[in-house]
Amino acid sequence: MAILRAILYLRISDLTDTSTSIPRQEKAGRGRADDLGADVIKVFKDEDKSGFHTYVNRPDWEAALTMLRERLADVLIVFKVDRATRQGIPQASEIIRIVYETGCRFISIADGIDSNNEGWEIQLTLAAHQAHKESKNTSIRVTDLRADERDEGRWMGSRPYGFIVTPERKLTPHPEESEIIRAVVAKLLDGQSLRSVAKWINDQGHDSPRWASRKQRIAQLEAKGEPLKAQKLRDKPIKTPNSWSWPVVRQLVISPTLAGYLPHKGEVHRHTVTGEMVRISEEIISFADHTRLRSMFGSRVPVHWTRDATPGSKSKETGRAVTGLMSDYFDCGECGSRISYDTAFVRKGEVWPRYRCIRRHFSGRCPGVLISGTHADALVTEAMINRLGALDDDDPAILAIAQRWADMKHPDRKARRSQLEALIREEEQFLDRLEDEKLNGLFQGTRGEARFKRRYDVSNGRLDGYEKELRELPEGQALDITFLRDTELFKEAWANWPLAERREIVGLVLERAWVFKARKTGVRPSLDRFRFWWVGEERPEGLTFPSTLAEADAKPAPA
Repeated sequence: MAILRAILYLRISDLTDTSTSIPRQEKAGRGRADDLGADVIKVFKDEDKSGFHTYVNRPDWEAALTMLRERLADVLIVFKVDRATRQGIPQASEIIRIVYETGCRFISIADGIDSNNEGWEIQLTLAAHQAHKESKNTSIRVTDLRADERDEGRWMGSRPYGFIVTPERKLTPHPEESEIIRAVVAKLLDGQSLRSVAKWINDQGHDSPRWASRKQRIAQLEAKGEPLKAQKLRDKPIKTPNSWSWPVVRQLVISPTLAGYLPHKGEVHRHTVTGEMVRISEEIISFADHTRLRSMFGSRVPVHWTRDATPGSKSKETGRAVTGLMSDYFDCGECGSRISYDTAFVRKGEVWPRYRCIRRHFSGRCPGVLISGTHADALVTEAMINRLGALDDDDPAILAIAQRWADMKHPDRKARRSQLEALIREEEQFLDRLEDEKLNGLFQGTRGEARFKRRYDVSNGRLDGYEKELRELPEGQALDITFLRDTELFKEAWANWPLAERREIVGLVLERAWVFKARKTGVRPSLDRFRFWWVGEERPEGLTFPSTLAEADAKPAPA
């Protein structure tokens, strides 16, 4: 009789130096495996990983499920369902589906669940629902607790720069950092820019807020005798470098904390009953100075500059992630400035995406072009479809879009083509380096010539093999362009393309488009507000704009 192959899955949300949860889970799992007469072939552990939040990546959980799907294990043992998941019935359904498809076995020790028993699916579903409900209730209780703590003026977040968190969770000014803040505020109130102040702090060699807080927290953990937590924090990467930037300076000086008040969502928190501003600390700067700084630097960065976007859809001009289809392709027809995409504007209680002239937005001299983002995207898409319908079948844009269509229908072919193209580039660069080295005398004598020829021939052989395989991949005449000639079919395909793909498709057809101001307010946008510069055509004539913002803004205002 074949011996069962068992795998264990262990999880803990917050691993500490004194925690015994993982060893206890493993001990119980191995005991159950012994009762089954099974061999434990793999132990998977996700430490410091939430089972509730869907955005948390649990690599060992996914690896355990993969082993089951590939039939590399016969039974998965967990101590309790809430160790496997707290995401409720959807995740339970995934476990059930894997058991059905592979015939493997699922066991939850504490819940008494065994997929060999009748009705185990209902037990698992109820246990998963209960685990999800417990986490959700905890979240509700924490939210209510935090609201009460704010009213009491207690600090609940990580240490803010310039302060020390007391045991009572109040704040007290940090001796050195508070002096740095006062120097920064003095320079800003004296008229210096955020960038110049950031440069000054960096030149002084002061740690940035995140790094300063990280170092202090590590020192505290080590002083408390918690080396595991200290090492875990030390190993956790910080995305930002240890330097000050102007947004960091701005965020620091507009916080109400500097004036001794508790912040909440960027504003001073007011007591939910009395409405009074809640104090959290003695002040580092006066409330009057704080008010001046808020008036100088308080306007928020537009949401669309920081919001996550489809991977790959970054602006070529600003480098920021974008959510607008026509970002980078639109210019103002009135002044020639770049047009930005704004999703922060709310109209009648709903978000109203729009394209707007960036010069007008910053109070430059321009009549101000503004157009609904939804209407603009639809109109440009319509114009692009009409443009494609007028192109020949062998036009480069048609073939490029058809190739993209084929790649989407055959992603494995696309992946192999990208891999081959990368390998070809690498081999060509290697051959170039070899030739340069030979010209520079690195392969001298008979032995050197033989070594050069051997390396060159091997690389050239690989290159020939890659190029042959690339040529044999279906492309060229095999491309299907029927969907480009069928308007409805193309619109359906267009709607299913992700934003990054659609923006690249636009770039195959459109060089630039200029948007002009509406003739009068209240008119629905139409194609006559656009001037298109299509790929393969000459730049439209009659479009002359000032070369710089300063040149335009220096002109006298019309009488």
